[in-house]
Formats: sequence, structure tokens, C-alpha cells
Amino acid sequence: MTTDAIHSQTTATADFSVGLASIEDIDGILAVQEANQPEHGGRLSARFTREWFAQAVQQQWLLVARSGTAVVGYVAFTSQQAQSQIPLIQAMLSAYPNPAAYLHGPICVAQDFRRRGVASALFSAQRAHRQQAPVMSFIREDNQPSRQAHIAMGLREVEMFTFGSTRFVIVTG
Repeated sequence: MTTDAIHSQTTATADFSVGLASIEDIDGILAVQEANQPEHGGRLSARFTREWFAQAVQQQWLLVARSGTAVVGYVAFTSQQAQSQIPLIQAMLSAYPNPAAYLHGPICVAQDFRRRGVASALFSAQRAHRQQAPVMSFIREDNQPSRQAHIAMGLREVEMFTFGSTRFVIVTG
């Protein structure tokens, strides 16, 4: 799917719009990511670098929600091969092999935009971009809001695994 096709599928409400990320969005993406890190009260399990996000933009693996020009949320998605060297991903794929699925996540929403449909809009746009291909992800077991949101988006919990001292739930759809 071309960039123009994604933009023609942009989701808009009075508060935000969703589309492919651009290089100009990376600072905003990094700010939303940082606010969702555990040391700031969030529940992300990883921290991606500026370089990773730049590659994701180039590969069209990243969608953002914008309110005006501000990034208020994002979702990343890749092939399994793109992240197969990451130990946490290896643990998930060992616990629940699903070779047909692409990897979803993280999905992050700025605090002020939660419970406004941003995550659902990002996920819907991601699914359209990936032409409804099978998808899988993991969520920390103690992250009930994310688990509930992913179930509401149509994913189902299929397996649990432990990495380090943290338990994760695998979701797929």
C-alpha cells in the first residue's frame, strides 16, 4: 500500500487524526514513549531508539495519532524477522510460534488522550495497512488497561510466558 493510500484512509475526529508517521514526528513519538516508561508510571517493556523509529518510518512500520501537529499516540508493527534478535521477542515466539503473524506494538497514547478512541483508531489503521494479516503481540500480565483494550480491539489472549521476572500475555488475532 502506498503512502497516499494510507493518508486517504486517515481516521479523523474532532481531537485527532491517524496516518503514517514521518521523520518530523519522531521527537513527538519519543516524548510519548518516554512518558509511558515504567519510571514515569507507564508499563512499556522496551525503549526504542531514534534510529529504530527512523527505520520504522522508512519501512512504513509506524502510524501516529496527531492532534494538530502534536503526536498524541503511535503504534509500531513489524515482521517477525525485523525483531527476531530481541530476547523478549524470542521468548514470546518460543512460547507461541505463529509464523504467519506480524508483530504489533508497542501502542502508546499520551495521558491526556487516553479513553478517547486513539488506541482503537491506531489499531484499525494498522490492520487496514497490513490488509488484515494475522497479528500477535505481548502485554505485561499486570497491565490490565492494555489487556482490556486489546480484547476490545478483537484480539484474544492465547498464552502466557515469563521473561526475566515479568509475566506476559500473548495476544493474537
